[in-house]
Amino acid sequence: MFKFIALAALAASSVSALVVPRSTPPAGYNTGLLEPYDTYHTRYMALQCNVKHNTAFFDSCCHPLLANESLATRPAQCNPSATPSTAAAASAASPSADPVDDDEDEYCDDGDDEPPSSSSAPIAPAATTPLVPTTTAVNTPEPTTTKPASAATQAPASGVNTGGFATFFYQNGVAGACGTVHSDNDMIAAIDGDRYGNLSAQSPLCGKQVKLTNANNGKSITVTIADACPTCKNSNSIDLSEGAFKQIATLDEGMVPITWSFV
Repeated sequence: MFKFIALAALAASSVSALVVPRSTPPAGYNTGLLEPYDTYHTRYMALQCNVKHNTAFFDSCCHPLLANESLATRPAQCNPSATPSTAAAASAASPSADPVDDDEDEYCDDGDDEPPSSSSAPIAPAATTPLVPTTTAVNTPEPTTTKPASAATQAPASGVNTGGFATFFYQNGVAGACGTVHSDNDMIAAIDGDRYGNLSAQSPLCGKQVKLTNANNGKSITVTIADACPTCKNSNSIDLSEGAFKQIATLDEGMVPITWSFV
């Protein structure tokens, strides 16, 4: 049943399903079927889901609940208020629900798995071919889809970064992680959360400019870093304002491969 409802939410969201989580629901979040977005977003950040992609924990704990569900249907580790010892004991006594595949963002579902069950044990996500970004700069470590914990403290890489993807998000009148409010037409971007660093503080990357090129059509644009993207595809991916994305692609495309460098 959860799969069917999640797919219905995805169909209604269209291309805006690639929107980065905000304190207000992004376009396409089905408030009629899912729990309040503020509740979900607060729990998502408290569990540090933004740095736990492609893990069994993410699949078990980081998706939104249905409106008529409660955290009691999930493993104890999914409750931010549970202590580690309590969560471990509860997990041992009560197996967790089946993981749900996370393909694009934290509330999308691909419909391949069975409905979650409180009696099924957690399983690891199915193996997929990882998108491995590379960097042409000499002596610059190649980022991978498993983002290193130290990425947030690394200096901006020189040279051209490849293997990433551009998506777009709506501003909704909310200040980004850098502390400024922008319109959807401003040429701004949210850089990957691991590159950004501490999401509750202003990053040294705030205000820096990035020249970004759509690898499919060669169209380029220069944008200013004004936010963090905790759900970007990998560390070389960048989330653009609606206006910036339309300079290099159509909104119907939703996500396009890019190359980029700091300027």
